[in-house]
Amino acid sequence: MKNTRNCTSWGKKLAALLLACATLALCACGNLLGGPQDSAEAPASASSSASAATEKQAGGDLFIAMPADTGSLDPLTAADEDLVNLLTSIYEPAVRVNANGQPEPCLIESWEADESGRVYTFKVRQDVFFADGSTPLTAEDIVYSAKQVGALTGAQFDAPVPVEPNPEGTQDPNAQEGTQDPDNPEGTPGADSSTEASSSAETSQTESSDPGAGSTESPTIEIPQTNRYAQYNSLVESIEVVDSATVKLTMTKPGVEALYFMSFPVMNEALHAGGQTVGTGPYRIESFDASTEMVLTANGAWWNGQPNIPTIVARPMTGSTAKLEAVSTSILDFITTDVLYAGKYKIAGKTQVIDYMTNYYDCLLPNLGNSTLGITEVRQAISYAIDRRELISTVLMGHGVPANMPISPDFYAYDSKYNQDEDLKTARALLESAGYRSSMDGTGNALRFTIIVPDDREMSYRIEAAKAIKKQLEGVGIEITVEELNQQEYYDRLQAKNFELALCSFYLDEDPDISFLFNPGGSANYGGVDNAEITAAIDAARNAFTEEAIKTNYSELQRLLTERVPQIGLYYRMNSIVCSELLTGVGSPRQGEVFAQVNEWYYKKS
Repeated sequence: MKNTRNCTSWGKKLAALLLACATLALCACGNLLGGPQDSAEAPASASSSASAATEKQAGGDLFIAMPADTGSLDPLTAADEDLVNLLTSIYEPAVRVNANGQPEPCLIESWEADESGRVYTFKVRQDVFFADGSTPLTAEDIVYSAKQVGALTGAQFDAPVPVEPNPEGTQDPNAQEGTQDPDNPEGTPGADSSTEASSSAETSQTESSDPGAGSTESPTIEIPQTNRYAQYNSLVESIEVVDSATVKLTMTKPGVEALYFMSFPVMNEALHAGGQTVGTGPYRIESFDASTEMVLTANGAWWNGQPNIPTIVARPMTGSTAKLEAVSTSILDFITTDVLYAGKYKIAGKTQVIDYMTNYYDCLLPNLGNSTLGITEVRQAISYAIDRRELISTVLMGHGVPANMPISPDFYAYDSKYNQDEDLKTARALLESAGYRSSMDGTGNALRFTIIVPDDREMSYRIEAAKAIKKQLEGVGIEITVEELNQQEYYDRLQAKNFELALCSFYLDEDPDISFLFNPGGSANYGGVDNAEITAAIDAARNAFTEEAIKTNYSELQRLLTERVPQIGLYYRMNSIVCSELLTGVGSPRQGEVFAQVNEWYYKKS
């Protein structure tokens, strides 16, 4: 019973010891990708109704998982979702990106951009203290944290030093008349000023400013959520303290990327340099032993009130199987998992399952260098012939959200009029207008394509998705062969554009900059897209910095992507939260921000 949690905590500790032996046997289990259940299963939020508030229970500890090999607690480099969740409750961002991808105030309480859209002035929230209770938040902390992000890629972000003009008639003694920089003979911006990341396969995720940069270490194009803060480093010209409550950020180009860059967690230099994991968030670390547990207690100095749950206890655990077993036996109260079968752990009167969107997007990539796939009507027909909802239901066990393009349907600037559902009548008409048959026994030229797919058995759903697409396309007369390749050969074929259709997965950040997918020279433009209108629309969306302009430009970009179909989107994948049925207020979070509102969670009375 949750209303007696504080009395039963020792019982949980004993049960955890008994579970440890079983956990050892499960440590080798890797996570599978997955996610959703019916959204109706989500619990009511803390503010959903007055009656829910009357059921609120005071206190209660929250038992969660942490990685078994937790070492560094640096919030800038944390990649494991369990660790990210923990650190989200300790550190807060300068600017928060909400579940709809929209920047909103946090430790920065307001901002304004100049007319150029390149220079932003940020006001720091006052009367905020770090969890040590004595260190106030200042502009210096914001700038220090930003420069720590810069250090991930070797960027400095230093403000330019004013140069005193030489007296008239004098010359810099170090200057040599008639000489030029041999690497930059025309005085044009050098390579370091480019906003485009290298598309070299050797570029690592930590070194790349491009969220889709390829890597030989990740041949399946499965971009992990690591160093997401550093992807904008090449766009930052400088950041500086104006006064104790004001920060000035100068970008190399206009656009809202400035606000996404400012989503980094804020640290204090003295505390961080001293090895202390201390932020301004609702919780602070009371104790930490990587082999046994981490205990978080409510931060009494928090500027935004006090959390409803006074203590969070994190236990080391590896693998979804072990975590699911722990939450189903009440060893843990809350876990996140990417397994497709999470729904079976919904137990009446005990646990609930809440699904949330991830940033992982799957698509069917056409090679536009192919003479047939270069025909727009053929690509449109393929897109209309695919039943995305059926794919999600049968292949992903419901763990996905339909998406016909790489712009998330929950993005605040998404224009829903460009949603696309299966339409076999339209698909057949498009094929017939292009001179192709629209059924297996119809008249006209036959279409035959091969879909390449990686044979990664831990993500075998991709193979099943390709087979399901094959069956659907045969319904409009298109013959499909599915070719399973080892990961390196798959990646090599993409790089060489030696394919017809490819089933691909991409990690797309909250800021939907998709230039790396579609711009000529983009690091993941494997299909060979070269369309001036699409490139211009992407640039316009990237450079917009007012909400009206952002929505207008993204709507135009969506129109072009729907009409030209340079890529055939399938779905965004979903993960699942499995937690105590009594835990309330979790809401509908987004990947990377599952604990963003943890202060509002509470246990309802059983």
